[in-house]
Amino acid sequence: MTLAPEAMTFRILLVEDNAADSYLFRQALEIIGLSFELAVIQDGDEALAFAQSSPKHSATGIPDLLVLDLNLPKVAGCRILEAVRQNPDLAQVAVAIMTSSEAPQDHERCTALGISAYIVKPLDLEDFLRIGEMVKKILAESKDP
Repeated sequence: MTLAPEAMTFRILLVEDNAADSYLFRQALEIIGLSFELAVIQDGDEALAFAQSSPKHSATGIPDLLVLDLNLPKVAGCRILEAVRQNPDLAQVAVAIMTSSEAPQDHERCTALGISAYIVKPLDLEDFLRIGEMVKKILAESKDP
């Protein structure tokens, strides 16, 4: 049975240090009418602490989707992704990378760690706002039994 993304409220954790990108990401989700709770972590240290903790007992909880920038202050996104995959509470969480990096080695490393999508941040506003559709698709696929 497939769950329609419109029928649920999704918990999304965005790890992003750029306030403008966080704002546009929220707008992209609102435009498509997705029902969501969005938590934002703005630096690598905080994200790594979350990834290494027991999120069941945190205010953020276990997200349905983690959207992770690779270029963060203090701790790189790939290190955070590794910690997520090593945490039994988070290992199965869908992860989308949303980054400015087009480097093949970044894409390959993240793919090897089991991501749902690798999204290069578009420079065009309309293209950026289409990220909401990608997120909706990832959530639908992650909820398929």
